[in-house]
Amino acid sequence: MSALPVAEVPSLQSLADAVSTAHVVEAAAELGLIDHLSTGPRDASELAHACTTDLAMTALLLDTLAALGVVRRDTSSRYELTVDGLPLVTGAARGWSRLVDVVRSGEPLAKADTAEGASALYPDVVPLLSAMFTPAARRAAQLLAGSGVDVLDVGAGAAPWSTALATYSPGVRVTALDLPAVVASTRRAVDAADLGDRFEYLAGDAFTCRLHPAAYDLVLLGNICHLFDEAHNRALLQRLRPAVRPGGLLAIIDVLAPPAPGVQRSISLYALGLRLRTSRGTVHPLAGYEAWTSDAGFGPVQVEPLSATPPLSLLACRKL
Repeated sequence: MSALPVAEVPSLQSLADAVSTAHVVEAAAELGLIDHLSTGPRDASELAHACTTDLAMTALLLDTLAALGVVRRDTSSRYELTVDGLPLVTGAARGWSRLVDVVRSGEPLAKADTAEGASALYPDVVPLLSAMFTPAARRAAQLLAGSGVDVLDVGAGAAPWSTALATYSPGVRVTALDLPAVVASTRRAVDAADLGDRFEYLAGDAFTCRLHPAAYDLVLLGNICHLFDEAHNRALLQRLRPAVRPGGLLAIIDVLAPPAPGVQRSISLYALGLRLRTSRGTVHPLAGYEAWTSDAGFGPVQVEPLSATPPLSLLACRKL
């Protein structure tokens, strides 16, 4: 077996740093530092008192978090978080800590690819995910401008994609489809964006709920397909096609694997992480999307990169 190119081989030090970083962030979350910092800036003494920790070690941990870029220290030696959605990362860390169990059993910790599992997991998580997708959502809104008035946002969550589109294109009207347990989170996000008069809500399962035929100029499927296997994605796209008006657009937003080795490592970690919360979720290749959309009755797929971190792309195709 030939050796990997030097650029693709991580050094022992970089691996050690990755392990150490994960444990530093996990410890900060477990001790309560991150929760306390999420309410506003604090100094080391305040945090040590609130978390009942040793002052010297608390200060050292905070300085390490600052060196990692997770927090910043101001001129008054007060610390504040610099990373939006950090609770999402610390929550994921709890899942990763059980990777051994998942590898042994083959069973995920949560089943986000089922209605029951998604209803339990996503109501609290989607606002954090939405914040992470904001830059990509703005780019997608620019690319999708002029695609029509009536939009169906499938698996809307906190609606990052459709709220960005509605903000960028004032004439757009959105129907947000998600499970009944998640729709309340969708409403809160839409109201916070002051777009309540532009949205309607459809509480149901995208695989089973009734959709009006030829009702939408644009159907959005943002970060959904990676939760399912080929058979489920093929069935979902075939189910959505009748809801699209003739010549209307299907816009899929998801992770694709680019050839750059550094990004490929990130994709591999992402794919592994999907198996912590789904039975068959994965990062699908472009060829898979092209086959599913073609079989469902859509035209050629146009691909536009949206962001590097996370590595998201927009895949757009029109109903034939």
